[in-house]
Amino acid sequence: MRTDVQGRVKNTSLAEDKSLLPVYEAIVNSIQAIEDANEKNGRIQIVIVRDDKHLLAKQDASAGDILGFDVIDNGIGFTDENFQAFNTADTTYKAQRGGKGVGRFLWLVAFEKVEVESHCKHDKKFVCRRFEFVAEGEGVRNESKGDSADKKRQTFVRLRGFRPKYREQCPKKPDTIVSHIIEHCLEFLIRPDCPDIKLEDAANGESFNLNELLTRELAEKGKTDCVDVHGHKLNVLHVRLFEAHGRDHRVYFCANHRVVKSEKLLGKVPNLARHLTDDTGRSFIYAAYIDGELLDKSANAERTEFSIVEDDSDLLVKQVTWPVIRQKVFENAQAFLAPYTGPVRERKQKRIQEFIAKDGPMYRSILKHIEPAIDMIDPEIGDDALDIRLYEAYHGLQVKLRNEGQELLGDEADHDEDFDEFSKRLQDYFDKVTDINKSDLARYVCHRKAILDFLQKQLDLKNDGKHRREDRVHGIIFPLGKTSDDVPIDDHNLWLVDEKLVFHRFLASDKQLRTNRGITTESRKEPDLIVFDKACAFASDLESPFAAIDIIEFKRPMLDGYTEGDNPVTQVLGYVQDIQEGRARTPQGRDIPIGKDIPFFCYVVCDITPSLIQQAKLLDLTATPDGQGFFGYRKQFNAYVEIISYTKLITDAKKRNAAFFNKLGLPDRPTTT
Repeated sequence: MRTDVQGRVKNTSLAEDKSLLPVYEAIVNSIQAIEDANEKNGRIQIVIVRDDKHLLAKQDASAGDILGFDVIDNGIGFTDENFQAFNTADTTYKAQRGGKGVGRFLWLVAFEKVEVESHCKHDKKFVCRRFEFVAEGEGVRNESKGDSADKKRQTFVRLRGFRPKYREQCPKKPDTIVSHIIEHCLEFLIRPDCPDIKLEDAANGESFNLNELLTRELAEKGKTDCVDVHGHKLNVLHVRLFEAHGRDHRVYFCANHRVVKSEKLLGKVPNLARHLTDDTGRSFIYAAYIDGELLDKSANAERTEFSIVEDDSDLLVKQVTWPVIRQKVFENAQAFLAPYTGPVRERKQKRIQEFIAKDGPMYRSILKHIEPAIDMIDPEIGDDALDIRLYEAYHGLQVKLRNEGQELLGDEADHDEDFDEFSKRLQDYFDKVTDINKSDLARYVCHRKAILDFLQKQLDLKNDGKHRREDRVHGIIFPLGKTSDDVPIDDHNLWLVDEKLVFHRFLASDKQLRTNRGITTESRKEPDLIVFDKACAFASDLESPFAAIDIIEFKRPMLDGYTEGDNPVTQVLGYVQDIQEGRARTPQGRDIPIGKDIPFFCYVVCDITPSLIQQAKLLDLTATPDGQGFFGYRKQFNAYVEIISYTKLITDAKKRNAAFFNKLGLPDRPTTT
């Protein structure tokens, strides 16, 4: 049967980030060729072939584009039998070693051609076979065989014409390429009979001995464990890598001792730092190599993936799934790494306690419930990212508790459960709920503290020596141009002005009076904030849609020059008059008069400047004892009026919340406004 090599290559897949996989295949072929020759002094040389334009320009040689690789060994070579197997697509010649007969087609996926020169022994004499392997016809062209003048076994495999999309993804630095080769071929390299393997950069002659690097940078030759996955035995080789070769802790899934796929372990094994330290204080990276018959049989032809399902729920016959394999492997890695991750856990717990004492008191009460999530947090994580991870754990605990509550107390609860066991589970559930509630309260208190600190900063002078506009303060307390239909109760900060304003029926910010759905009026005036309080039990008319109306007006910080014409108190009383002359609607849409008995609470938030003091005196308002405000009652409007300085606004809010702030150990920012 003839083989269309061009079609075979077209149907062979190779991801662009696997650009070195054809080189790995050539190296493994050389290792096996040395085994077949029973060569005790096996040698493999890997040569990087670069574009020489950089050399001519006297630039860094390692920056030159890689054009190809040479892989040279003293193995058995292309004997007649091996050459015949090479010419047979999907050969089973190396099936016992896991060979699938497709590795050479990967060469032609990434390279335009392969030049082969093999000196091998035939009938007690040395012969030399040369040929080119290309994606044309049956693949082999210009094949010749003759006497060898070298009189020694030696095979050259020259991968030439690195295709651009793979060349661009290939690392250029030789030490990086060495690292990749060691990671991929580690299971061969740690064998006691491994050949001597060297890599050379032809551009500058730089050379690396992979065996020496491995000996110097491995703390030990590895420890092997065996895990059982539903009756399938998988071998786990634990390795500690030093120096530059380890970039991330990884687990490598192998087929017939060749890496097929790998996965990062950070965030999947508890308390795994980016670098671990052994008993001597030496930093290392952990690697686990997994192999077994299950993986050998499941690898695809190109050895780039396994045909193992993620989920077997829809299968009639249950199978081993990837999640189960990964879980078993991760648990085994966790046990091996326990002596090294224990100190990491202690350092991380101390770090988290310091963070909570300083910035995250809301998490203190739930720490004991989220330990598994904490174990998976990167020990080197920044404060902002740590806050996010702790919040995610907090949210996950809320979801878990909601499900537990439904299971315990819902209609689907197991009513035949032992009472003592049920009581124990119920108590555990309520203990967690209590801690969650503590966390919610602490989070709300921390939110208030952050708002106060931010508001105080907004009142400081800008870099240009000017104060910010009043809309900056307004926006902190309640978003401009919004109503309470748009803004949830937890997303505004009306408590800064008065705690009772937290609970209101309807609120509008910078809206014309005529657009408010609680009243009927044609006034186009726009108070900064108008608040319609909830109807209360003592309301004179139960049909009234509200019991009181609050109006809040903000003025620019440190604004002076108020006149009788723009007196802010007169301004808010004008809003009151417009509202009183309109009509109110019941929740059913019926118009009713507001009447003189509806009280108004008017707040002017500003700074106490000389002109404002003069206007307050003209209206016969009383100064507060601290000198930071004025108050009074305007009988004709049934309106209580209060002028609050920005300093008083912040100071009073701090006093009202001081007990909570102190309980959580939140530091105070001195009031300087």
